[in-house]
Amino acid sequence: MYKTHVLDNGLTIIGEEIQHVKSISLGVWINAGSSIENKKVSGVSHFIEHMLFKGTKNRTSKDIANQIDNLGGQINAFTSKECTCYYVKLLDSHIDIGLDILSDMILNPLFDKNDIDKERLVILEELKMYEDSPEDLAYDLLTENVYAGDGLGMNIIGTTKSLYDINQEEILNYFKDYYLPNNSVISISGNFNFEEMVNKIEEKFKLWEKKEVEIEIKKAEFKNCFVTKNKDTEQVNLAMSLETISSENIEEVYALAIVNTVFGGSISSRLFQKIREEESLVYSIYSSQSLYKKCGELGIFASMSNENLEDVYNLIIEEIKVLRENYLTDKEIKETKEQLKGSYILGLESTSSRMMSIGKAMLLNNRVKTTDDILKSIDEVDKKTINRVIDKTFNLEKLGICIVGKDVEEIKF
Repeated sequence: MYKTHVLDNGLTIIGEEIQHVKSISLGVWINAGSSIENKKVSGVSHFIEHMLFKGTKNRTSKDIANQIDNLGGQINAFTSKECTCYYVKLLDSHIDIGLDILSDMILNPLFDKNDIDKERLVILEELKMYEDSPEDLAYDLLTENVYAGDGLGMNIIGTTKSLYDINQEEILNYFKDYYLPNNSVISISGNFNFEEMVNKIEEKFKLWEKKEVEIEIKKAEFKNCFVTKNKDTEQVNLAMSLETISSENIEEVYALAIVNTVFGGSISSRLFQKIREEESLVYSIYSSQSLYKKCGELGIFASMSNENLEDVYNLIIEEIKVLRENYLTDKEIKETKEQLKGSYILGLESTSSRMMSIGKAMLLNNRVKTTDDILKSIDEVDKKTINRVIDKTFNLEKLGICIVGKDVEEIKF
């Protein structure tokens, strides 16, 4: 059962006590991601994520790494479209050290000019790494064009130009605007006492001052597109995107999860079984859902030889049309509900996955469902809701396509 507490400065704490484990995962969540950036500072959220590991007033970057490594723990962070998270996973007896380090990183970062210039080069290398991955590149190009002109379409890492342009002043201004207690959540999962942990967190973060924060989220317009990029690869990579519901559409979120799982979200899915197992045209093919506050997309990804591209594309379109025309069978719905429940329960065996789940939900939705509530929500999805979601999502009038590979610029479907 989850417990929550809000400190006087607006910092929300949510925790789940699991007494039979020996570890604790603790995350500090900031309600700021790449979707609220503008073109000039594209990548600044991710840049700050890197900078918080470069040292504080009390620790060097090596100190941060050593103090966690020496305990056999983990410390890491990630930036997404809608949020940034810094987290540790440690034995329960060591969590005080993890909390001290995270609070030091959040409250006392140096943002030294020389460190900024050095880390800029590291992030540029990271950008090149993703650009060298055809699948990542296809997804990034597709998102950029599907949400053209909106922050949601910008690369989380930024662009070469924006990374060179971002300076210390812009980093500090962004940090001061969004790294606020009333714009953050701390989530904890593992072996701890909630009341004791609240006291420890309050002691560390009580001087973190709140102030007004304005984040206006508008629905990003989904734009049809057909994008190609030549890249000297052995395979061609196909990425497709269909407009779907937002994460705020609570009634239909679980229905979409069922539909996605049947369509391409597992090895028993229609796409995998038809295009890989029956036709042997691909090694990798799958679908996934990306849901944001005001909009969402269902992505379809496949890698194949150039000569198989057209056949794979046509088979995907055929499966979309079949799904839209015939919907799901009762057997598929029943089996997929059990599959989703099983995957969810197995995921709960990790304190880090539990911490991630409750932290993100509290930060972005201001609510967390219990395990029983989630299982019940899956069970209660009816066929009418599933059909409605299929009608909304599998609409070929809202379609984005990106192809990355050798000699693809002249391709037309």
